[in-house]
Amino acid sequence: MNYQNHSYKENLLIMGGHLADDLCQGSLPAILAFMYQEGKLSSYADVAFLIMATTIVNAIAQPLTGYLSDKKPRPYLMCLGMLIAALGVAFIGFIDNYLLLCAAVAVNGIGVATFHPSAGKLANIFAGKKVGRGMSIFSVGGNIGYAIGPLYFTAGYMLFGLKATILILIPALIMAFIFIRRNRKYLIYSKRTEARTRRRLNDAAVKDNYFGTFLLVLLVFARSAAMFSLTTFLPLYFMHELGQKEEVSTLANTIVAGAGAIATLIGGPMADRFGFTQWVRFTSVVCVPFGVLFILTHNPLLSVAALIPLALFYYAAMSPIVVIGQKMLPQHVGMATGITIGLGISFGGIIAPVLGNLGDKFGLDATMLAVVCLTGLSALLSFVVPIVNRPVKEKITA
Repeated sequence: MNYQNHSYKENLLIMGGHLADDLCQGSLPAILAFMYQEGKLSSYADVAFLIMATTIVNAIAQPLTGYLSDKKPRPYLMCLGMLIAALGVAFIGFIDNYLLLCAAVAVNGIGVATFHPSAGKLANIFAGKKVGRGMSIFSVGGNIGYAIGPLYFTAGYMLFGLKATILILIPALIMAFIFIRRNRKYLIYSKRTEARTRRRLNDAAVKDNYFGTFLLVLLVFARSAAMFSLTTFLPLYFMHELGQKEEVSTLANTIVAGAGAIATLIGGPMADRFGFTQWVRFTSVVCVPFGVLFILTHNPLLSVAALIPLALFYYAAMSPIVVIGQKMLPQHVGMATGITIGLGISFGGIIAPVLGNLGDKFGLDATMLAVVCLTGLSALLSFVVPIVNRPVKEKITA
């Protein structure tokens, strides 16, 4: 029991680091919007390119940093990545040169990419047998960070203007202080767990499942493209297609983020109980009818009523998908975390402009129809992902 309480505490601390790390990314769109408003950025294209720059750097770097965390236990990469991510954003408000802005957001992308594999690997270690619950706790930190990032910066902006970007450092410095003091403990736990895992894998002759991982990546790509595009164009959809005021329309993504945080906490324990692949299949299929209902109705209340369960079931599969990746690449847990978290988010950022172009030509209804089609594709792909475990009940009775 003491070990379980200790592990739970460590997972909560790692969740806090995830919050501080993803708060940087979550605040970036709001920061760039205020920079555009003040004339420091001259076009929407400038804003979009900066977002894409950090996304692409993140996509390239995250599997590489995952490989590094697998070669040798390096828990300090979690702390280092979080600080680099914060530094990449903290001084943006002081920069006027566009090339320097590109460099700064690239630094942010490198920091985020460095954080996730190492932190996800540690979360897996401290999760023990309840890996679904442990990864849910870890993942919800990112959800909260993304959700409060814009609010955190906007509150600072009202007091200090664009120079409020320096405040992004505060959560990262607090968590860095905590992690530095615990680094030796994390290193010892990592080495012990790695040694046990290596013996177990050698005894069972377990190998990495690269083809299964490829199928999982296809699922992650489809899911990411759907949700990233949905959240990107959701406020505009409520404004232009549903006739809502700007203040009301911006709340749509807040609803999605809130539902996502709740679902992420629930999803892991449910996957522990029913099986990770089984749970992902169930939630992926259930998303589809709510997506169809969302685009068929043009009543704002009914749209919100469909949007909430859509977001709940989508996010309920997020942490289980990370666990599936880790189970398919048991000898490269860090890389698996980098692929499932980093590549997924990044691919969505690349596809969203494509669906935006579709909306420019045929209207936002067409964009949302494409989102629902991607949701349907995700449901189909979930059935080709290999089953990595059986439900807990079956294991107990066997």
